[in-house]
Amino acid sequence: MPAPKPPIGISDFKKLRETKGLYYVDKSLFIRDVLEKPAEVILLPRPRRFGKTLNLSMLRYFLEKTPESHAPLFHGLAIEHYPELMARQGQYPVVFLTFKDVKESSWDACLQKLGQLLSALYRQYWEAAHAQLAPEEKAVYERVLHKTSLPGELETALAALMQLLRRATGQKVFLLIDEYDAPIHAGFQHGYYDNVILFMRNLLSAALKDNIDLEKGVMTGILRVAKESIFSGLNNPGVYSLLNEDFSSYFGFTEPEIEQIVTDFSVEQPQALRDWYNGYVFGRQVIYNPWSILNFLDRSERQFQPFWVNTSANELVRDLITLSDSDLQHQVETLLAGGTIFAPLDDNIVLRDIEQSHNTIWNFLTFSGYLKPVNRLEQELTPLYELGIPNREVQYFFHTSIQHWLSRQIGERRLHPLLQALLNADVETFEDVLREMVLETLSFHDTAGQEPEKVYHAFVLGMLVNLSETHRVRSNRESGYGRYDVMLLPKDPHKTGFVLEFKKINRHREETGESAMASALKQIQDKHYATELRVAGIQNIIGIGVVVEGKKVWVESLDL
Repeated sequence: MPAPKPPIGISDFKKLRETKGLYYVDKSLFIRDVLEKPAEVILLPRPRRFGKTLNLSMLRYFLEKTPESHAPLFHGLAIEHYPELMARQGQYPVVFLTFKDVKESSWDACLQKLGQLLSALYRQYWEAAHAQLAPEEKAVYERVLHKTSLPGELETALAALMQLLRRATGQKVFLLIDEYDAPIHAGFQHGYYDNVILFMRNLLSAALKDNIDLEKGVMTGILRVAKESIFSGLNNPGVYSLLNEDFSSYFGFTEPEIEQIVTDFSVEQPQALRDWYNGYVFGRQVIYNPWSILNFLDRSERQFQPFWVNTSANELVRDLITLSDSDLQHQVETLLAGGTIFAPLDDNIVLRDIEQSHNTIWNFLTFSGYLKPVNRLEQELTPLYELGIPNREVQYFFHTSIQHWLSRQIGERRLHPLLQALLNADVETFEDVLREMVLETLSFHDTAGQEPEKVYHAFVLGMLVNLSETHRVRSNRESGYGRYDVMLLPKDPHKTGFVLEFKKINRHREETGESAMASALKQIQDKHYATELRVAGIQNIIGIGVVVEGKKVWVESLDL
């Protein structure tokens, strides 16, 4: 039997099912759950390339009434076990529209692209609709068709088309909208956010709010753009984000599906596959990244690579994790060192506020697939989520983002001597290079705050992450009788391990640089921070105190 072929880049359900040898993971019960949900409008936000377009395409081929029956596409799939649902196959008018390619750099170009999409949609339904057109409707229809619409006509184009289709068929319409928020992301990044928000609000409200021609609307996207911005006109849409149990298994691959894939494709390193590509949690389901899995299976050499994080522009995410304030950068470094952070999650995202609030940034990164909810802590008002980096692939993205920032700030010319001095336990050179970097890189505003040691902590930790091939970098973890600041744990037990403690000089307590340094080194000793290193079999251990005051820094060491 020939080996199966992963369907790379195929988002058309019919093509996938009819192309010989293509592998399909059965998600057909998605259709059941959509049809059984009472909500008239369903919104399904998920990260990019998790199968949203393919699922909507499947739903379209199931529902749409066409001259050619599409029932054979569902032979052998789980949905066939529901005869009452199969009786509804091919019984409805369906309007399917995807905004996934609307990513223009100006509002004029965006509006032109939206006009082209609606023109193509009108051309597709011309045969079904034209006989129902009154003279005044025909004029509007032709203006949309020929991309000469008057102001406001595009915003009502979907609703008008649905009315014509219901008039022609006598049945209410299923409206399927894929990646509804793609134009909104582009608008935010390129400065026409208000324009596109207003257009999309009017377009969706006309089509989905109190529309007697609507049977059900299903929308996908990456985020639920905040209610006051885009959904203010809709009547309580059913929103099922990745925090919800509903629909949790339909986007991405579940653990049982991966076990079958491992068998079907004879994967020799299933644990490495898990380390690189799983770690997402939708509802309570552990989910694997489908794009990365399929690309891994498609490569003859079967090498683990960061497929998903390299598929689109990540400038916004990279800017958020490198150009924000020092406290947020400190939390990013904690994540990168394998730790977790805590934040409330709200699936309403106000993009215009994303750079003003840490919580909004963590929400954006979580719902976009760059963080995962590890645990949920119930509180009196709002639950708090423990967040971590999902897997090695996303860790690679965070790592390279920090490297990109560091190389832009300090350059490889300084970074390499700093790291080499540390590994050689050359504390004097380490101090000299670090001082030079701080003077040229960190702002006085960063280092003059209440907790300048946190700024230095994050700054140094970001540089140490470059040693992750040979060392495990830890931050703010318990060891002995307390929490150390940074630990560098060599993977080779014959190499030297390091514990770094950061202290600021407390002038209010008449502390000097010497006494602050003595306190830092004494804390490393008294709290037995080296315990974790000794348990790992590391024999040579050095404690390093880093004392800071403004943009001044001192470094000393002791053998542990």
